[in-house]
Amino acid sequence: MTYSSVSLPMTKQKGLALLVLRGAGFLLALTFGVQKIGWYWSALHAGKSFSSIGLAPLIAKMGFPVAVALAIWITFNESIGAFLIGCGFLTRLLSASLALGMAGALYVSVRLGEDWLRAALYLIIFTALGMTGPGEFSLDRLLCSNKSGAES
Repeated sequence: MTYSSVSLPMTKQKGLALLVLRGAGFLLALTFGVQKIGWYWSALHAGKSFSSIGLAPLIAKMGFPVAVALAIWITFNESIGAFLIGCGFLTRLLSASLALGMAGALYVSVRLGEDWLRAALYLIIFTALGMTGPGEFSLDRLLCSNKSGAES
């Protein structure tokens, strides 16, 4: 038996590889995303201003505009957006948004002299997913095939 006779068809291989990459979305959502949602949940119950909690003070310190809006966007990206990428839903759009956020995280990490490797890896992963799309095993593909089947 040769190696080629047991390999999956190329489309299945690509689909599985993209599924593995999309797993980074679940990892991000379960770690940093849940943490960031927790910050806002606690602040909401404590009656604190969103400008004083989470990433907003750091974003303002780095000189970025509209710190609260950016902090909420980052929280959405790293929680709900990352989870949806893991599921393969709106993958290109959300991956592009997350890659942009990770570029900002990379910039801040380098500027503060902190570990920048995690931000760089997520930037690479989500940039790749933004360019390739979700692959065969995704909600995007399922919805697209259902839509084309309904039009027939």
